[in-house]
Amino acid sequence: MRWKEAKERIGNAYHDYGRLCAAHPKTCLTMSLLTMIVLSYPTVTRLRLPVSTPIDVFWSEHLHVNDKIAPFWINENPASYIQQLIVSTTVSPWNATEMSPEQAVRAAAASAFRIRELLLSEPAVEELCLRLASQRDWPFRSKSVCVVLSPATIWYNNIQKFREDPDVIETVFNEQCKTTFCMRDLLLGAPVTATGIKQKYQTNRRRKIDYAVTIFFARYSRKVIQGIKEKLSKEFELVEMPANDERTFVQVYFHPLKTFSSYIPLISTYFVCMIYVYYSCRKIQMVASRWGLAFASCFTVASTLLMTTGICAHLDLSTTTWGSEVYPYIALIMGLENTLCITRSVVYTSPSLDVSSRIAHGLSQEGYKLTKYYILELLALLIGFLTRISDLQEFCQFGVICITVDFYMQLFFYAPCLTFDLQRLGLEEKRKFAELLLYEEIPRLKNYAPISCPMRKVWPKLFVMKKMQKRRLSDSGVEETKKEEIPRGDSKDDGDVPVPRPEDSVRMKIMYFITRTRIVQRTILVVFATWTLILVFFVGSRQLGMESNFSNQSSLTRSHRILSTANLQYGNWQRRTYKWWPAVAHEYNISLNSRYVTFLPPIVVNAQIHPSDFLMQRIEKDPETPEGKEEEEAPVLRSRIDWLEMQLKMYLAAFWILLITTVISFFAYVFLSDRWKQVGGVKQVQEQKETMDVGSGVVGASGGGKNFVETLPTAFQGHRFPIESIAVDEADPSTFVSCCQEGVVYVWNTQTGQRTIRINRLRAVPDKEIPAAPKIWALAKKSDTVIIGCCDGSVEIASVSRNKLIGLHTKSTIGVSHIVIRDDDVAVVRLDGTIDFLTVDYDRSEGKVRVRQINLHKSIRAHQKPVCRVATWNSQLITTSFDRSIKMWNWSSDPMEIEISNVFLAHNSPVVNLAIDQSTMYSSCEEGVICWWNLKTGELIRSLDNNCTWAFQLATSTEFLLGFYGSAQLFMWNVENGQLACRVTDAMGDGSSEDTLYTAGSSGVVTFDDEIAATASSDSVTFWDLKHRAIIGKVKLNGKIGSMRKLTAQSVLCGVDNSMYSVTVPSVRFK
Repeated sequence: MRWKEAKERIGNAYHDYGRLCAAHPKTCLTMSLLTMIVLSYPTVTRLRLPVSTPIDVFWSEHLHVNDKIAPFWINENPASYIQQLIVSTTVSPWNATEMSPEQAVRAAAASAFRIRELLLSEPAVEELCLRLASQRDWPFRSKSVCVVLSPATIWYNNIQKFREDPDVIETVFNEQCKTTFCMRDLLLGAPVTATGIKQKYQTNRRRKIDYAVTIFFARYSRKVIQGIKEKLSKEFELVEMPANDERTFVQVYFHPLKTFSSYIPLISTYFVCMIYVYYSCRKIQMVASRWGLAFASCFTVASTLLMTTGICAHLDLSTTTWGSEVYPYIALIMGLENTLCITRSVVYTSPSLDVSSRIAHGLSQEGYKLTKYYILELLALLIGFLTRISDLQEFCQFGVICITVDFYMQLFFYAPCLTFDLQRLGLEEKRKFAELLLYEEIPRLKNYAPISCPMRKVWPKLFVMKKMQKRRLSDSGVEETKKEEIPRGDSKDDGDVPVPRPEDSVRMKIMYFITRTRIVQRTILVVFATWTLILVFFVGSRQLGMESNFSNQSSLTRSHRILSTANLQYGNWQRRTYKWWPAVAHEYNISLNSRYVTFLPPIVVNAQIHPSDFLMQRIEKDPETPEGKEEEEAPVLRSRIDWLEMQLKMYLAAFWILLITTVISFFAYVFLSDRWKQVGGVKQVQEQKETMDVGSGVVGASGGGKNFVETLPTAFQGHRFPIESIAVDEADPSTFVSCCQEGVVYVWNTQTGQRTIRINRLRAVPDKEIPAAPKIWALAKKSDTVIIGCCDGSVEIASVSRNKLIGLHTKSTIGVSHIVIRDDDVAVVRLDGTIDFLTVDYDRSEGKVRVRQINLHKSIRAHQKPVCRVATWNSQLITTSFDRSIKMWNWSSDPMEIEISNVFLAHNSPVVNLAIDQSTMYSSCEEGVICWWNLKTGELIRSLDNNCTWAFQLATSTEFLLGFYGSAQLFMWNVENGQLACRVTDAMGDGSSEDTLYTAGSSGVVTFDDEIAATASSDSVTFWDLKHRAIIGKVKLNGKIGSMRKLTAQSVLCGVDNSMYSVTVPSVRFK
């Protein structure tokens, strides 16, 4: 049950994000693109072609080993022999009260000058060292023929400049860092964090500073190395090293040279995948731009790779593992699988839904799998990282960043791209796809709690939801060619309408298989687990063998790429530096392409510097010399460069932290913040019932106490798609009819909530192919007859008892928006503002209802724009429209008498709500203006401008005109004088100015017996006591209310997504 609850929470979170993404696609797309550009910057700056990086490491006891043991690349001589002199420096004696940490760092630099001088004073060293081919340009400020890197080079190997330096710590940290290596770290022989040098120290305790002097040899001579040790031992203390470090040679082999041609296979693979996605998308009918979708898919994957490498470069995580070239391809196939899964989930939703609903429900259906595999991959990578195997840890670091970035880009880049694509779809594409969906298993739409923009609570006037006309004339399917008239009469219901099943291509079958089984990610997880087990058993057993047999082992000869597995105490000094040498060699015009370097056993020295040493004594700098002036300006320039680089690093860190925070916040929302929603829906209704049963009440104006008893709402569930229209016969409310956007019509029992029948809409057309039933836009019910208005302009007449169509009218192709029944007369209002006045000739003999004939008395172009509301008064038909007018028509059985009887003009915006009480009519427009009309004379009695930004929902009682506004405020005006009697505010309302109740026959406020009123706002039905001006009950439903109408004398019927709920008025029990 917990997993099921977690699955629902995850789906709910993805649904909410889908709504957010569909509402603000440009914002999500801009944020993802900006993040991609900033985080990809290190990749672009650090990708310098040609380049070489470490690929393999080999160490052995002997410099020359057997060919059977050695790798293939060790047959030739190395490009250079690297000798590291690891120096540990302290100041002795140390007086903490008189000395500062700056003197400890100065002592380390002073010892570097002495060691460098000892090395270069040895003639044999100058003969064997790596010499520069040209002496015109001296890299790293070293005006020496031999390549020697030491901290002394920071001061250009000039003792005078070193002694004149007032703060050596500031000078060390002023060294600029390049994109490939940091000059400071290179000259110190290790990253500054490993040396003990800090910009600021908290205490003046005695400190040990470590660094390394690095010298490059062209040839190796054990005699020369021994001579260096003897010379160093005269002035410093040589540290006795373990036997392994003393006799182990480490060879580091570098990649073959990478040029642009090296990346052609990767670029070609991405291009081929884009072509494949394009041709696959051609088989997906519900896609507007195939090339756009293919490009978005490949751009998502490519940007994921660029951002991953950018973050790795910023965090200094380089790939040195053998076979790391497959990383981009793994990212490619995983990213493409996710995009295909999201695409199929979104496009295989009902095309009749709006774009926001399609994105939200599509992501909610696929969200659980996305989250499940993301978490499983993270857990697998975490387990692999805990094995402490360097190769595996490197892959895990790259994998965690890659899948996190991919998850971010799928949601914040690819989902908005799908939103733009769905917004471009035309009616014909939607119609074709709707036919294809007949053979697909479409998941049922789940009911999710509504979401509201938080900024609308902060600034409701600025973020008010302005409603748009949801239907257009083109949606009715008007064609230039006239349709052949279809014979009217009884329909034969022999079965469903046959629609040819489309043939699935091989590419679509492959895509369905991938998206259904997630075979790619499952395969990668299995391969990774197998690789992890192999490495754990292989490396672990070898390490155990080395530890147990170390005393009897005569050879350390090993061939493995994991340097940390070598039993070397000072191996870290080599591991920290070997990534720098390709760039360093490039500065000396030396290529390490397909070559290797050999690290000689290091020489470890302890140096103790006395505070009175002459190199520890500072001298004043002469500012008059030109060199002194240039040196004063140089640090200023370097500090500015460092400041700019620091700013760039801060921006990079901020953006990748933003990315990680976004993903973490999303999962926190999935598992934590969704708990507050548990109080909603049916659970909230149950809690309210329990609370009311205890005896909670509202004290009215008279001071009397009341108890209100509520019943649970009756749920009417069975539709797969959102409710489109509901029809209730006021004379017989025991049953009602509903239809959804799929075109399915159900008849329901009001008392039990059971579905009675499904109306058979099969149209019989002899000797012709039977067309698919069109979508339904309007319903009306009278006794046993249901009249259905379709989007293609046809009008169907169905018998509930016979469960079949008994009549069909197809004189127009303009969609039907409203239907009104009066006895045997029917008024059909179409989307272009036309009204057709029909008369149906029924044959009720033999106990069966049949239609003999449908007569069109008159067709009138009533309005220039679509009609909003339709009402009847006596023998008059009243219509309001988006053209700002209200018109009254004489509805007579005589065609000659059907004509306009009055026009009401007073509104400056579309008239969207209407209420009639006896001979008085009340209308409300989108500007919030309410007009009172005398229906007998047609005159305007009064108008009320409430300075509101949206229309009022209107209802009447004997004493008051009720106006519900902003989902929280109920206005009550006196019907006699128009004075505002009171305004009651729901403190629990969100105050948003929403109006989604445009469905024919529905309203946001309903009255009962002049004492009780019900209002619909967001996901709640609120009951008001009009006499005491108080709320007597509030029922929260499981979703946003799309329509509400009076069902019986004591209940209302609410449409919520693809369900309906009958909510009964709370009964009053006096004490």
